[in-house]
Amino acid sequence: MRFLSLTFALLLFALAQRLVAPEEVARSGVIGKALPAVVRVQGTPLAPGEEGVVGTGFFVSPIRVVTNYHVVRDLTDLTVRLSDGRTYPAERFAVDPGIDIALLTVRGVQAPRVLTLTKTPARSLPLGMGVVLVGFPYGQGPLASYGILSGVGPLEVPTPDPSVGAEVGEYLFTDAPLTVGNSGSPLLSLQGEVIGVVADVIGGPAGVGGIGVAVPGELVAQSIQDLERFGIPQRGWLGASLVSLDELPPVLLRAVGLTTVQGAMVDKVEPGSPAARAGLRGAQRDAQGRLLALGDVILAVEGQAVKDKADVVRLLARHRPGDRVRLQLWREGRRLEVTLTMVARPRR
Repeated sequence: MRFLSLTFALLLFALAQRLVAPEEVARSGVIGKALPAVVRVQGTPLAPGEEGVVGTGFFVSPIRVVTNYHVVRDLTDLTVRLSDGRTYPAERFAVDPGIDIALLTVRGVQAPRVLTLTKTPARSLPLGMGVVLVGFPYGQGPLASYGILSGVGPLEVPTPDPSVGAEVGEYLFTDAPLTVGNSGSPLLSLQGEVIGVVADVIGGPAGVGGIGVAVPGELVAQSIQDLERFGIPQRGWLGASLVSLDELPPVLLRAVGLTTVQGAMVDKVEPGSPAARAGLRGAQRDAQGRLLALGDVILAVEGQAVKDKADVVRLLARHRPGDRVRLQLWREGRRLEVTLTMVARPRR
């Protein structure tokens, strides 16, 4: 009887709030709980004369806020503003440009609420699931929007700075409306878990012909754990830029005996990186950047065939410094295997 009374009371409350459908009730509850944890992030541009950047972040612990690296990269005198208007100073604690994440320390306040990042792999999230977005578009807000999880996969369009976010193997895509200022916003499931951190919008504002792009929550959770413990990400990395085979001229592939477009070519190798230490060879290009000869082609990681460069990034990200990882390659018309030893990446 007590359960029935409580259920009836909740139903009456929902009706009083003009929320009838169960999904409306769930959505409203998620937004209400998220609002105290979401903050506006802003600061003073390092370069004189430039406009200040406004973004969004959210508390993941009593004193830590996560946001995008590209939001705070060129700012000083950082502050965060809570949903109730109170403003507090903040400073960078650690950054992870590879997945476009920054962790801030907020001074003078304990978080009114913290949000929990999912541990569910991106590819296990069901397409079409409802998602809620809370942030500060154009600095206004906090404002909420709603949509679905539209897709999971690599980002195929060029970004303004290829070095930022280069280690995100696959992104979440959503039709939930978002725009300038939403960078760093939490993308939440209807259970209240953060399934992604908004990083960009492609093709114009989402909901107006654009697509929202978010870094998967389980990848961000892994990064935060590393940043708190070590100050730098411990995610496995190759230390080389890659090009998916299906982006290359077929004539070049045939010239080295390749009959598949499943794989990723090593383009440029960073000195001192795991790729360099394992002897991986990069591509040859002319002064204008035109491809003259292929670099090593990665066909598999630890025996698992790769489809494209996103697969390579995703599979290597599972490993930690000290791990030995086998790569199956195609070089000069023959298959061979090399072993990478993962190392701690340099601080940036």
